[in-house]
Amino acid sequence: MPWRFLFLVFLSTPALAQDQLATTNSAPPVASYEKCVINASKLLTEVFDLMKKNYYKKDFIAWDSLQLLAQQQVKASTTCEGAYDAINHCFKLLKEQHSFVMPAIKAATYNNDTSYVCFSQNWKEQVGSCRAELLEPEIGYLEVPAISSTDRWICEKMSDSLQSLIAHLDRSGVKHWIIDLRKNTGGNCWPMLTGIGPLLQTDTCVYFIRNEERVPVIYKNGKTYQGKYERCGTSQPGYQLANKPLQIIVLTGNRTASSGEIVALAFRGMKETIMMGLPTAGLTTANATYQLSNNAMLVLSVCQEADRKGRIQEGRMKPDIIIESKYGEDTALQEALMKLREVKILSNY
Repeated sequence: MPWRFLFLVFLSTPALAQDQLATTNSAPPVASYEKCVINASKLLTEVFDLMKKNYYKKDFIAWDSLQLLAQQQVKASTTCEGAYDAINHCFKLLKEQHSFVMPAIKAATYNNDTSYVCFSQNWKEQVGSCRAELLEPEIGYLEVPAISSTDRWICEKMSDSLQSLIAHLDRSGVKHWIIDLRKNTGGNCWPMLTGIGPLLQTDTCVYFIRNEERVPVIYKNGKTYQGKYERCGTSQPGYQLANKPLQIIVLTGNRTASSGEIVALAFRGMKETIMMGLPTAGLTTANATYQLSNNAMLVLSVCQEADRKGRIQEGRMKPDIIIESKYGEDTALQEALMKLREVKILSNY
């Protein structure tokens, strides 16, 4: 089965309850508690089997010791949530910040799984801040949103929307771009990459690397591929720029995380491209998802990411130019605009 990465982080959405291993979070009667322990132990074994096989640092982990510690924590737990606590504790011991178990209800919402839970689809609740603006003649601004859904309709709609915004700015004569990722806390990278595809210039923009295996992420004519597998596409053929970008500035910040970081990575190594702002969150590994027997979902880091030149990114991405914003002022955006004004003047000579 091909790798399938989603680049997930928790977004600023209403809290959802974890799918229960029994009927209560408090200490249950003995018979019920024994059932809790059995269910928790089963879930723990299920997660460890997946981690041993797929975790990108699997060859460097003392699995027997770690699993024994987790089992002891489950047995000592006074609630039915011992498995979740034990798994989270293991990730903490491994200093793994990008792997976690997604609650069942949140997983169902993310995957649009109405077989598990009924909900009304509201894509606006699953998409972060997004806007585009012509700041000055030839200078355009695009904010790329976090997208917390794998639903095909939402992914296509967001890809279409981003490309439509790019087309509008391009037809307005934009040659100098500001791409703002400072509020992009992650989610599903595929509609983000598809949406900004017209600006990426070359087909291969990122690589996923695991041991000796290197899988390219490719954008081509409105579709994004993981190797040879299509992951997301626009409803129509992809937009082609009329004006070649003379300069692109990518704004990042401490909230730029996970798939927000892979979008930033997709721009790194491009000619006439600068990253400005603050270092990113550092969740720069690629995640795969695995549905668990209780309908929760394990989100597990399974490989590393590299830019279009094959340079592996570990931890936080540092901008080319560090800019600390002053209170009440968007200093990074102001500095980016000043930089583009300079480039614009020089390009007109």
